[in-house]
Amino acid sequence: MNYFLALQHTYESIEIALFEITNTFESRCIAKVVEDKKKASKNIVALADKLLQDNNVFFDDLLFFAANQGPGPFTTLRVVIASANGLAFAAQKKLIGIDGLDALLEEGQSNQRSKSFDKNITNVTVALLNAFSGDVYFGIKEEKNLKAEKGYEEISILLNRLQKKFPNQNIKFIGQGVLLYEKEIKKVFGKYADIPKNFLNHASIKTIGFIALEKWQQQKGLTNQLLPLYLKTMKIHKKA
Repeated sequence: MNYFLALQHTYESIEIALFEITNTFESRCIAKVVEDKKKASKNIVALADKLLQDNNVFFDDLLFFAANQGPGPFTTLRVVIASANGLAFAAQKKLIGIDGLDALLEEGQSNQRSKSFDKNITNVTVALLNAFSGDVYFGIKEEKNLKAEKGYEEISILLNRLQKKFPNQNIKFIGQGVLLYEKEIKKVFGKYADIPKNFLNHASIKTIGFIALEKWQQQKGLTNQLLPLYLKTMKIHKKA
């Protein structure tokens, strides 16, 4: 059997999952662990090792390591990337990085829309993650476009820009940032704001694994070292 290990952060925790590559070349999550982000920096390598031991898998059995590269909370994201780099270096395996916004959008578009929008068409999906200080990381995906628009912006500016770009269109909102700014979203978009009841806070580790295996099969994005996807640049205040 062939296996790979995937790591990712959320705003509350760090997740590590062991995937088996099936005979039909699909990824199957056979075990995972979740650790509070405050404890993860000292425990993450030990947790990964125990996860493998508990499932009688060795580092030599792994084909590669995968990691959610962000964006996300700065410190937690650095812990995940540094740990993935260290594990891959020690095992002499390749790394595959996954854009967290792309993964969230892919999972969000594949999930069923909320029941209140069954008779409507939602062609636009917007993923929002907290970038702090009133900013959000965003991903905007239209069904007609293969590539998503991504970046960071102050929430009120982004919502007004979306309203002008997609007037009187249903927009599906997903991601942890929606919970922070739900009132603002509903105020701007009213009945056109589609916020699913089965809310998607972040991309699942299964989606991270699914995309990682696709990349491995296509031999795309393989590297020896990953860097975080921060998106947000530091604002420098100059003297007058």
